[in-house]
Amino acid sequence: MYPCHKSSDIVKYCQKLGFNRISDLILINEESWRSQEETREEALYIWKQIKECVYKGVNKEGVLPGGLNVTRRAAGINRKLLGDKIYKNKDEWFQQVVDAEENFTNINKWIACFALAVNEENASFGRIITAPTNGASGVIPAVLMYAQAFTPFTSEDDIVRFLLVAGEIGTLFKKNATISAAMGDVRQRSVYLLQWQQPVLRKF
Repeated sequence: MYPCHKSSDIVKYCQKLGFNRISDLILINEESWRSQEETREEALYIWKQIKECVYKGVNKEGVLPGGLNVTRRAAGINRKLLGDKIYKNKDEWFQQVVDAEENFTNINKWIACFALAVNEENASFGRIITAPTNGASGVIPAVLMYAQAFTPFTSEDDIVRFLLVAGEIGTLFKKNATISAAMGDVRQRSVYLLQWQQPVLRKF
């Protein structure tokens, strides 16, 4: 096992072991808990839940509970982007997203739609993917949905590696700063995030 308490630890061990991808290091560290196949199965299960959560969020309209009269927005964005296209389940819906017109504006709207869908499921007591906190629950799902819908990185291996790296980054936040805005300064998290903008860490 190669304990990583800060980003420099990841760089050090990747160089030591000759790894070109951060996910290779994380995968062998996970073996202290379970086999690589079990890790892979768990990651793909998380992806399945993310997709299900987003699908539910983009198909529910109305007002969120809580008395603030906040109107759900994800369904409206989804409807505007897909127009009159018909789908019967999440796989058909996702294919419609993949086949939709690709331009910068539309892709940005889809990312917002994905994030809002999860956040609205959170706010209405639905099942969510907490990443890294309930308040930021739409972040990881939105980025992963974007990658699956609009980039070439769509294999199951890409999904697993994405989630491994996302989890490791979240762990570094937890160890060195905080994943709670209530406990620490939000700027602290932003500064820490900037440390990851090093070329050596840009590959999963």
